[in-house]
Amino acid sequence: MKLKKMEKKAIDMLSRIVKTSDDFTKKVAAWNHSMNAKLDALRNKITKAHQIADGIRISISGQENGTNNACIRTYQPKFLEPSTRNTIVLSYAISSNERDALLFYLASKTTGDFMAIEMVNRKIRFVWDVGGGIGEITHPMHIQTASDLNNDQHWYRIEAERIHNLGKLLIRPQVVPNGSSLAMGSPHTNMSTAGMGRLDINSDDQIWIGGIDKAPLPPYLHSRQHGLIGCLHQVWLDGRPVGLWNFKSQPSGTCSACIEGAEDLVDDGSYRFFGDGYAVLHYDTTTTYNKYLFSVSLSFKTFDERSLLFLVEGSQPDQFIEIRIHDGKVVFRVSYSGYSLLEISSTSRYNTGSWTKLEATRYFDRKKKIEKGVLKVDGESKEGVPSPPPNQNDIPDLSESEYMVGGVSPGFKSISGLPKSFLGCMSDIQIAQQGYNPMRGISWGVQPTCSDKPLTVVGFYGNGYLELVSHTLKKKASFGFMFATLQQDVLLMLSTTESLITGVTNTSDSPEEINNNIDQENKQNYYSVSLRRGQVDIRINAGRGEVRLASEGFEFGDGKYHSIMVTKNGKKLELRIDDVLHSSSSLPEGSNIVKAPGTAGGLFLGGLPIEINTTGKAVSSVPLIGTIKDAIFNDQLLYFDSPIEFEHTAIGQVGPVPQKDNNIISEIASMTSAEKSVGCVKEGSFSLEPGAVKFGDNPHSYVHVTFVKRHNIQKNFKMDFRFRSFYPNGLIFMLIGTRGKQTNYLLMHLYNGRVQLVLKTRKRVEISTQAVFNDGIWHKIQLVKDNKTLHFVIDSIPQEKLNLTKKLSIGNTMYVGGIPEKDIQLPESLNVQAFKGCMQGFSINHQEEELVSEKAIRHKVGQCFPQVEKGSFFPGDAFAIYKNKFYVGALLELSLELRTTQSTAVLLSVSEPEGYPALSLELNQGKVIISGDMGDRRPFRVEQSFQSEYAICDNKWHQIQAFYIEDKLTLKVDQFEQKYWLLDNGHITGARTHSPLYIGGLPDAASSGTLGTRENFKGCIRNLVIGGERTDWTDMAGLHNILLGSCPLIVH
Repeated sequence: MKLKKMEKKAIDMLSRIVKTSDDFTKKVAAWNHSMNAKLDALRNKITKAHQIADGIRISISGQENGTNNACIRTYQPKFLEPSTRNTIVLSYAISSNERDALLFYLASKTTGDFMAIEMVNRKIRFVWDVGGGIGEITHPMHIQTASDLNNDQHWYRIEAERIHNLGKLLIRPQVVPNGSSLAMGSPHTNMSTAGMGRLDINSDDQIWIGGIDKAPLPPYLHSRQHGLIGCLHQVWLDGRPVGLWNFKSQPSGTCSACIEGAEDLVDDGSYRFFGDGYAVLHYDTTTTYNKYLFSVSLSFKTFDERSLLFLVEGSQPDQFIEIRIHDGKVVFRVSYSGYSLLEISSTSRYNTGSWTKLEATRYFDRKKKIEKGVLKVDGESKEGVPSPPPNQNDIPDLSESEYMVGGVSPGFKSISGLPKSFLGCMSDIQIAQQGYNPMRGISWGVQPTCSDKPLTVVGFYGNGYLELVSHTLKKKASFGFMFATLQQDVLLMLSTTESLITGVTNTSDSPEEINNNIDQENKQNYYSVSLRRGQVDIRINAGRGEVRLASEGFEFGDGKYHSIMVTKNGKKLELRIDDVLHSSSSLPEGSNIVKAPGTAGGLFLGGLPIEINTTGKAVSSVPLIGTIKDAIFNDQLLYFDSPIEFEHTAIGQVGPVPQKDNNIISEIASMTSAEKSVGCVKEGSFSLEPGAVKFGDNPHSYVHVTFVKRHNIQKNFKMDFRFRSFYPNGLIFMLIGTRGKQTNYLLMHLYNGRVQLVLKTRKRVEISTQAVFNDGIWHKIQLVKDNKTLHFVIDSIPQEKLNLTKKLSIGNTMYVGGIPEKDIQLPESLNVQAFKGCMQGFSINHQEEELVSEKAIRHKVGQCFPQVEKGSFFPGDAFAIYKNKFYVGALLELSLELRTTQSTAVLLSVSEPEGYPALSLELNQGKVIISGDMGDRRPFRVEQSFQSEYAICDNKWHQIQAFYIEDKLTLKVDQFEQKYWLLDNGHITGARTHSPLYIGGLPDAASSGTLGTRENFKGCIRNLVIGGERTDWTDMAGLHNILLGSCPLIVH
């Protein structure tokens, strides 16, 4: 009995605790909801305040009296992002006698990149640096002093443009007489260093006007006046206005209002909407409102597939009238208190970039008590009635409502499921039979006039494509663009003639006629850009064989903007990504020009129509989810608003960047937040590929196979095997002739990435694949000799056939992967390198000839991981000797990428036997440290630490860059800000070393120098650059236990 009472008491107590907890949870939830709502409201008010400030069209001016109370302001627009093309437009006048002024300065916080416009001795100077050194233009026009700022003739329009490394500067009076040569003047141009064109800025950077907070000013700025001189009316960056009164800070002094400046007088009744804005208007109360009739008419032009044209809410819930673009069609919707809906949609699509006239009307016939709607779009007219028929009281009363044109204001949530804001132009806006100017109300992201503004950005959603005019790559040519995506495998671009052959492109010629005009060689002209496993993969074919250019670095499917630029000079090709040279190659003999269809189309971005096949032209056919912008072909900027065809694209707007938890894998190392892990990532166990043999880690590695029956390979035979390699050259196998006929052989090797088959008997014949295969993937090769024909098949795709004699004069000895150092004498003309990669599964006439069997003679070979990526693997007891006598001197540049599960390890070290002079780079308890001693026994160091000690050992790729230049040591890790150390007086500024430079570890006898550890590195290293030179591991002075080109991938 007592036990039951205790049990009941415990249950009652538990129930009270649960109820108390539930009540508390509900109170907290209600408080959170209320607080979140208040925070949202506050954010919306702040956003609106910024937008209102941004729209103030009043000029700013400095004191112009030489005092320290100078006008300097900073601005932080949200649209700042990396780019390869920029435009700056200023409207400026000066009424004082000063001769210098810093008008515009934008600089990166993390790099030395910047752009600036300044007045120096009354001439405008445009100066920039995008990583390759200063580029500058000084315009010869003299800026005159304005006696009266009210006179529009005294204002100047300054236009600066940068396309990659080409700069342009145009200065003219803001207002010029009709027919004046100044109105159509040509810009002055100049170029910075070729190959460098990406401006590395982001939303954390700032625009400075009037000056900067550095003293003294950087030497590349020549204006010496502190504070804004003159009157600045407008600032536009990349086609977007920078609101002069929407500033972030005013570090010193004050800025005053100036008279409103001159503008180009163009009033054509049209308005441009930027795709993120809106205009809020109100009913004109001077006219009589008619509840029973409401109409909207306007003209528009856009490429939007989905966007909002017009919206108005009634006085009751769920009462609204909306006009939107949906899948390119115009849709007119009226909601009558939620239970009745009128919806009319056009049949045709009108997102063609051409002007379209629409008129949408709803009216109530009071005699018949019937509500009707009419939608007219160009020549198309449709009528409709709401279902079910609404009551007369449910007709929306809009007499006190806000008219929202092109979008909705911040915080608008009363109607869900609205499309995005409108991007394009509108004109002749009439609402309820009254004309309206969207600039007269509250607006944001709207500008008067609809002058031609090129659209240079396009977004993709994974189900579309954009086709443009294509471009032939002549003797000297280039192409490139910027992209952002989180996809690891995706097609970014393809230029091909196949669209003409399949008849996809609009043309008056029949497919047969076009096909007859395109010879076989031209059909093989193409170039493509893809991502494969996050790496950039480019294929180029001028009709005589494919060339592959590939990245060597970070995975680029990280959601950030990356720039790609391919340059062609004759046959030579170079690939730069983010202004870093990643790859170079050459077109085959006999090919020089990569042809394209030109105005007929054939250049596809972001995806392909279903009729186009990428097989053999690109490594991926997966459509893009992301953004492409700033496409530059042969030094000309491409405009995306002149498409030949497009489907499901956002022309003029960025695309989505999916979250990492979507079905898109991202290998991005996020080191800026404190990780929850309590240690380095645990290293998974590495399995081995059964029956596979690794070649190339040691000199003269090979497998010697002797066939029991020689005639098996002299007459008809079938040979199968698999291989993989990241290296472009290497011997796959060689069958040598019988004794006395050493000059006879059948040989297969990789040559510039292609598989080449060579047969030498009485004469020499060869065939080569057009595609390249040094991509680190397993490829299956099959050779079949059938009487006098040799069939060559790779990955089930037949290659060129080889005609030969019925019986081959070759013996029964085969060398795989390489040849012995002394026993075999190859002809001097046959320059074949050793194979570096893996092979597996050799069979002759269906008889397995395992390379790991007891019958095979193996020499200095190893085992293979199942899947690998670019990079060389250090198993924990490995090291390399870069040079036996390495001289540091007064200038040294180091760069490498690593992936490891260690927090402490040797990366690089050079030291004289006594321990100094020395320079070292290491990981030590989660920090990246570079340290040195120039020989004066005064060691120094720079270190980069992270919020977590285990951030660097997360088994993801990280980039480390170090620079030592006389008196300064710099360290940069990933995207973190650079760390500096400056040598003080008395330090020696050059390390006179003559000892080996070790990588990844030290031999026992080597001095530790300035290292804090002797623990060998375990993990992968790639893209090692020392002294500005990228050196392959095989060219180093010594290698000890390093697995080349075999960074193992752990497959979960």
